Amino acid sequence: MTLPLISASDCQGEIHLLVGTNALSVCMNRVRTIEGSGAIPVVINVTRKEDVKNLLSCEGVQIMDREFQLADLTTLGRSLVARVVDRVFVNLPMTKSPLQREIYEQCVKLRIPINCYQRPEYSTFHMISTYTDPKGSGLQIAVTTNGQGCILANRIKREMLSHLPANISEVVTNMGRLRDQIINEDQRALLEHNYGNTAALAIAENNWYGLNDEDWESHKLNKLVEEFAMTERDQKLRRTRWLSQVMEYYPLAKLAELDLQALDLPAEATSGKTQTSNAQESAPKTSQEVHSQNVRPDLTVAAVEATKTTASYGHGTISLVGSGPGSVSMLTLGALSEIKNADYILADKLVPQPVLDLIPNGTETFIARKFPGNAERAQQELLEKGLEALEQGKKVVRLKQGDPYIFGRGGEEYLFFKERGFEPQVLPGLSSSLASTVTAKIPATQRDVADQILVCTGTGRKGALPKIPEYVVTRTTVFLMALHRAEVLVEELLKHQWDENVPAAIIERASCKDQRITRTLLKYVPQVVEEIGSRPPGLLVVGRAVTALLPQELTHFNDSRKYYVEEGFEETSQNLGSLLQCI
Repeated sequence: MTLPLISASDCQGEIHLLVGTNALSVCMNRVRTIEGSGAIPVVINVTRKEDVKNLLSCEGVQIMDREFQLADLTTLGRSLVARVVDRVFVNLPMTKSPLQREIYEQCVKLRIPINCYQRPEYSTFHMISTYTDPKGSGLQIAVTTNGQGCILANRIKREMLSHLPANISEVVTNMGRLRDQIINEDQRALLEHNYGNTAALAIAENNWYGLNDEDWESHKLNKLVEEFAMTERDQKLRRTRWLSQVMEYYPLAKLAELDLQALDLPAEATSGKTQTSNAQESAPKTSQEVHSQNVRPDLTVAAVEATKTTASYGHGTISLVGSGPGSVSMLTLGALSEIKNADYILADKLVPQPVLDLIPNGTETFIARKFPGNAERAQQELLEKGLEALEQGKKVVRLKQGDPYIFGRGGEEYLFFKERGFEPQVLPGLSSSLASTVTAKIPATQRDVADQILVCTGTGRKGALPKIPEYVVTRTTVFLMALHRAEVLVEELLKHQWDENVPAAIIERASCKDQRITRTLLKYVPQVVEEIGSRPPGLLVVGRAVTALLPQELTHFNDSRKYYVEEGFEETSQNLGSLLQCI
């Protein structure tokens, strides 16, 4: 089945010809849509005399009260395109079928896009059920079923809109404002230096880390940035990368409140050094002085500790809570209780929206700013904020993705707070390393297929590769935090005699509604990641178990069919919402 190419067309200044007004309401809606796009609607061959009065209520419309002629297609357009009209909408009675066909055939010859109302056989494009934000944010949501029913498309559109936050207009407007600020402040000088001319600059500005709709390489979203060895270019593009990640990960409703300060950690944070502008600023501060204001983002944990000359600990408590892989159905009752009773929540940026939605209104929440090139500094910031809240006597919940002790720095955080007088309570969570294999129909162990499991990281401290394990045919190996450097990792695995033809699965957003499982062979993983893009968080599973439950016709991969994709995850509990409300 072929599907039409959907695109957003720039119609500014174009001439759009509307032939006939048989269905007046449809004609008027299209006139308003054309005007809204910046094009000029020209109506010809008005079906009824009284239609002219109704059409004149639309601003900017041009009406030609005469019969249509084929020559109009090449005489009523712009001089820039040799008077050929840019687009044609036909709205004639069914009795005019011969004329409809004639117009269609001429438009095809001239390569003019044409839409013939209720005659798909005479159309090269069709209109899509579209929501346009009345507040002018620029948001448009279009749905098409490609001929399966416009009523159904309208319903699907309404369902989508009902799930958007009430402040979606402010979200879109704010993200556009931040994008423009970052381009102007951080990138213009660098781009002018690299590109040297205005045209190339304009192209480059629109293609930075996903800030231009879908025309970006999403597999680079989490590309490794060595924060202790950042180049000048990395520094310049830092906030752009971070804004892209914020758009991808942060709670949608909260994006309306985001400002540049949230993306504006000082440059010295990447070097681990603290700089002061004068002697007064560099003087030591007491614990009370440090915590009487917002935690300074340029203070390291060591610096905070060094200033505690008159520290007096409060009676706060802290828990390290695993939130599971993503689905609320996989959240433990203990974790839910901690979330509901917290005074202050410090959440990983990858904790999904449905889990964050369980946080009661009014509970202060801070989401980690762990962006490429900033992981170590962001971790320090979390620890500082947690310690400050504890000294104020608050109940602090450190909400972590998966399980706190499975590559979640849970052990480090436990020791940090315990050494300062606050021993954390640790609540386990379902680790994505094993939960994801279940949601992906991968039996991590199965007789005659896999008799052992290995869970390891794809990214060590400061971005180093982990020690490459030996290849064991009967082992299922799970690599966390590996997809952003799949090419390097796979290259090393093959150097260590791993079987290039062993099955592999890329599992993204495990147990979330937009879960994606992509099965392939180990040798194809880097190419597949580049082709399908990135949908973090994701992991890589390697071993024969990956295809153990698949039908044989889906397990054969080669150069012409490198991967197989499955989309979506369905909650198993039908009464989950009611259960959560009761709790």
